[in-house]
Amino acid sequence: MNAMMKPLTSSTTRNGFVVAMRAAITTAKGKASYEWIIVSRWGAAGEHLSLGRTKVAALPGKAAPIHLAPRQTALASLLRLPPADGVPTFLLAQQLPASMRLAGDFAPAEGYVRLFGRGSGLRLTAEARCVARAILSAWRLEATRAAWIGEFIESGSATEV
Repeated sequence: MNAMMKPLTSSTTRNGFVVAMRAAITTAKGKASYEWIIVSRWGAAGEHLSLGRTKVAALPGKAAPIHLAPRQTALASLLRLPPADGVPTFLLAQQLPASMRLAGDFAPAEGYVRLFGRGSGLRLTAEARCVARAILSAWRLEATRAAWIGEFIESGSATEV
């Protein structure tokens, strides 16, 4: 029996999801811009997280459009030793593992991502620095989950973090 056919056991963690979030992205330029991002969490213990920038403006009060797709994607891995406050924290990757494929162009970065809340109250914060070629820009991101027809929530997960 291969891994895809093995039944889930009660000890299996279910943390997988793909959701749209309205993000405020602040750079050294100062004023925040608002953009839709796609956040995905996967892995046996929810150890992988991707942040996909869509480059689609997220206007206040508007629902996430169905056509969202990642154009630039950062990858992060869950810290093995959680912070004292228990908030799941992920370190951003400077290189994409050879065995991994992401939607959109990989965006290498150094920094962290933290997930808060659950269900419709899911939100995240991130602080990072882009390390691609000559681009060394710092950015801060604050995002909240929005209703989106394209979302996927692993059965039993309810986007619990």
